[in-house]
Amino acid sequence: MKRQIVITGWQSKVLTALYEEDTLCELNLEPKKSQVRVGDIYIGKVKHIVQNIQAAFVEITPGVMGYYPLKDNAVHFFVNQKKNDKIVAGDEIVVQVEKENLKTKAWFLTGRLSFPGRYTVLTRGKNGIQISARIKDTAERDRLTGIVSGEEIEGAAWMIRTEAFGQRAEVIGEEMHRLEVDYNRIMSTACTRTCFSKLMSGDSPYTQLIKKFAHGSTCRVTTDLPEVYDELKENFGRWGLSEEALQYYKDDSYPLIKLKGIEAQMDKALQKRVWMRSGAYLVIEPTEALTVIDVNTGKAIGKQKMEENFFKINLEAAQEVCRQLRLRNISGIVIVDFINMKDPEHLKALMDVLREEAAKDSVQTTVVDRTSLHLVEMTRKKVHRSLAEQVRLLPV
Repeated sequence: MKRQIVITGWQSKVLTALYEEDTLCELNLEPKKSQVRVGDIYIGKVKHIVQNIQAAFVEITPGVMGYYPLKDNAVHFFVNQKKNDKIVAGDEIVVQVEKENLKTKAWFLTGRLSFPGRYTVLTRGKNGIQISARIKDTAERDRLTGIVSGEEIEGAAWMIRTEAFGQRAEVIGEEMHRLEVDYNRIMSTACTRTCFSKLMSGDSPYTQLIKKFAHGSTCRVTTDLPEVYDELKENFGRWGLSEEALQYYKDDSYPLIKLKGIEAQMDKALQKRVWMRSGAYLVIEPTEALTVIDVNTGKAIGKQKMEENFFKINLEAAQEVCRQLRLRNISGIVIVDFINMKDPEHLKALMDVLREEAAKDSVQTTVVDRTSLHLVEMTRKKVHRSLAEQVRLLPV
């Protein structure tokens, strides 16, 4: 699949856009100097323990609080001297930002430090080797297990990602070595650092996309920000990428954001009505608890029978629904009201297409089922703010 990652500036933020086959699929806005980011590792101070919700609130930088669930973090990485493993107010612990501070919630923290690469992930807190469930081939699973088995680390686990399928052992080994160096550096130096120190920075949105998609000859990375270009040029070799995929765009009279028409597309991504090529349209209504998407025939007039026409519109809508979830970064519970159909084969084909499109999303997206009211239930993991919230947080 042909992809392009565009990195440009918009209203004091860094804007990252992902195109697949010339279609805009993802948008992300981030301050040029982000104070806290998902993936950051800090030495935080426990401010207080709330027993009834089994959680601690940890200050990671002055005035910035994070939520640290005790149930999910049985083993803590203490920096201060302790006679026991019980966590109390005043303790200094090493934590990683796992989720953004969505809406009114605090930053979500974990003690299971994660060091992600393209092919593998090294995670503190448990031993062993895990392989992506998407890798079904038994021989390939055995081969990948053999590559990792000689690099096991006490108190940490290796996760082999889907992207490792078919990759050469030396390439995977080089990445594992880099991750192990980062892991050992933090484990050995954390106790010598002061409270609120940032031990590691998480990847920016554009770095995450580049690491995931920029391997091979079918992806280009284009930016008109000199500081971003210099950063990427310095790191492309370390990430195992060819600099030929990196392009610096410079035309003051016609900036990159205008060339790609991103502002107009972003404006459409913030509207509740989405028109499709057939003339049908979606209505997307976010609420506090969930997001509702309604499929309407609109101007779509087919020459086929009504059932066939509804089936064609629903297939187009299934693809557009999944694209809009990515583009708007909608998360949580999603309810989709497709146009009613009676043919069981059409219903099955629609659900198959919806699951196939949802599987393309880099964020975990699950098609649950159809309800007795013929509504389709979906869920999408909450990791980052929605596009609408990102825009609302822009400085006035």
